[in-house]
Amino acid sequence: MSIRMIRQLIRSRQQELVELAASFIRIPSENPSPEFKKWSAEMGHHISRYLASKRLSINEHRRSRNGLVTMVCDAALTRRPGPRLLFCGHTDVVPAGNRSHWSFDPFSGEVRSGMLLGRGATDMKGGLAALIFVAGLLQEFAPTLNLKGSLGVIISPDEENGGFEVASLLAQGLIKGDACLIGEPTYRRHPNVGEKTMAFMRLTIPGRPGHGSMQPLSGISAVRRGADVIEALTKLWELKATPPSELGQLLYNTEWFLSHQQGNPLLSQLLYRPSYNPGIIQGGTKVNVIADECIIEVDTRVPFGMKPEFLLQVASNLVRAVAPDAVIEPMVSLIDPNWTLQNRPIVRATELGIQHVLGKEEPVFSILLIGSSDASHFRRHGIDTILYGPGIQHTIHGYDERVSVENIVESAEIYAETAIRYLMS
Repeated sequence: MSIRMIRQLIRSRQQELVELAASFIRIPSENPSPEFKKWSAEMGHHISRYLASKRLSINEHRRSRNGLVTMVCDAALTRRPGPRLLFCGHTDVVPAGNRSHWSFDPFSGEVRSGMLLGRGATDMKGGLAALIFVAGLLQEFAPTLNLKGSLGVIISPDEENGGFEVASLLAQGLIKGDACLIGEPTYRRHPNVGEKTMAFMRLTIPGRPGHGSMQPLSGISAVRRGADVIEALTKLWELKATPPSELGQLLYNTEWFLSHQQGNPLLSQLLYRPSYNPGIIQGGTKVNVIADECIIEVDTRVPFGMKPEFLLQVASNLVRAVAPDAVIEPMVSLIDPNWTLQNRPIVRATELGIQHVLGKEEPVFSILLIGSSDASHFRRHGIDTILYGPGIQHTIHGYDERVSVENIVESAEIYAETAIRYLMS
């Protein structure tokens, strides 16, 4: 069987693929939510049943601390020696939020006018279904495709929290591989091969309580001090990193993409500067009581060429200049910005796969991500990692999330092309 025949098979079975994606959306695995563990487990079991029916072996890794289950599945293929490729995707989705703002049921998994609708359609149950569907096909037809090595399928339960479960299994040596393809939503002709990383922080600012009618002459409002802290941290934007020279072409490609295809050349500054978003602020107990504590959670991303420890130290200095008694705590493990260079086999295989499926009329090239993903965890263990998947970018984490059926199907074709080329090399 040829690569072309596998692609034709994907087209002929596309209803099975779309229904698989729809079935994922119908499981409301919102993270966080009161029943997150229940629905996360249901997602895992659903995927296990499907992959077991395709003759993949299944290993469930459950953490006693939180009860979350990470699935590590294995397609032995032909059992001939060769590289190990990993497919990875996450099952959790952000909460749907106020249902009245949706024009459809966010957990219906309905297909309407060529669009698969619902929370997670883009991020990333469409891509996850395509990866799982292709893994089953590759196991089924491995002998006729002359594949070498093996294929692992990693199902992450907590990417929206930082992917700590996958990070833990990698650290324990329970996930191994030479390369990894993650089905996160990307632009159709532009895989992501590098990313900034998170330096989330929690700031606790104390105050001195009293009667609200006495402010500002009595007591110290932690909320007012928190406002000063938020303003002080805007100076993080003044920092500018110097990326390593090996990123020159990727930076050029990404700047071109942000300017010409995104239409906003100012976005390229995010490649060199830390972003800054005070995402949550909590303080006070009652409107007429002077707040005795204010807690602020900040999302900042580390640019290429900067260390997260340096960024946190600068943030700490800025905070303590206006609130010396504030407590500053990192919320995530600190990881350096990371990347996989364009000459690596998985990158070449993916770009070639995109060209073969989408055509060569427009350029195909990899870019850097100004956000973060589970890719960081794999790269820090020496696993070349690339992101590519279906999606409508502006619906990610928003209302009326959706993805085109055609985009899911063509992504599955690209996954098959990529995997076959990589495992035949």
